[in-house]
Amino acid sequence: MTKHTYTLTEAQRLGFASIFLLDKMVRKGRRFAVAPTDPDEMVLQEVLQTLFNEHLIEIQGADYVPTEAGKARVRTFRQRYEEYLTVYDIYCAVDLATGEFAFERYYDFPDDNSWRLYLQQERWEDLRVAVAIYKKLDPVEIVFMSFVMEGRFDDYADGRWELGILSGELWDEILSIVNSNLHPCELGYTTTDPNNPSRTLEVTPDDVMQDLLTRGGQIMLELVRRGQEIEAEQRALEAASASPATTTTTTTETVYDYDFVITDPYVYYTPYLSPYYVSPVWTVPLYPTVVVF
Repeated sequence: MTKHTYTLTEAQRLGFASIFLLDKMVRKGRRFAVAPTDPDEMVLQEVLQTLFNEHLIEIQGADYVPTEAGKARVRTFRQRYEEYLTVYDIYCAVDLATGEFAFERYYDFPDDNSWRLYLQQERWEDLRVAVAIYKKLDPVEIVFMSFVMEGRFDDYADGRWELGILSGELWDEILSIVNSNLHPCELGYTTTDPNNPSRTLEVTPDDVMQDLLTRGGQIMLELVRRGQEIEAEQRALEAASASPATTTTTTTETVYDYDFVITDPYVYYTPYLSPYYVSPVWTVPLYPTVVVF
């Protein structure tokens, strides 16, 4: 099978940029003027118009503000983003020779710097694009999610994210990653039959991906379970350290209407033990329909 070359149309780029901007408006409370005077805001007019045409933002006084439909769209984006972090990011570092995942040792490191150094070992292959393709997701969106996670747009040009989401440089880099990373069709190989050294066995790309996703699902659930244990231990320590002689105030985390909340992460992510499973959230409409003339 020939390796496919992915492209990014102007409409797709505007769709991704629109959701990034809408997320800023809903979660960070950013407002943008209908008639801006700030040069950085002026470059966003096409993106804002796209959101307005889809009724995801509306005009309130002199500014654009999110609609209820816009908040719902951000909630869907946050759900995909949370799934990306939990399910797909673990494939960023896999040793194809041994089958080892870097994330198997995630909780073994004392600090973030030690973990980052471990991830820099040359033996790791980034298979997030391959996983996205195999699951029939858009690999461009997966790399876009990784750029959001890493703050690549926010850090562009000393924090001028407005330019970052429209920068041809960053979108070209995203495409370069998608097309240069390993695709499923490149993962097949041949090996010697251990029971008959004179015989060669073919391991197909589908065989490799099945094994990869099965192991990845197991590791992901173990990380979820361990994360829940650590949170429970921390809550117990906080409760035990509270002085009984003093009045304590119980605080709860504020949940906003755009948040996506998972009541039991272990139950929620268990279906990903199947190599073929894809959450329905990845199939619902998310990015605005853009018409480029």
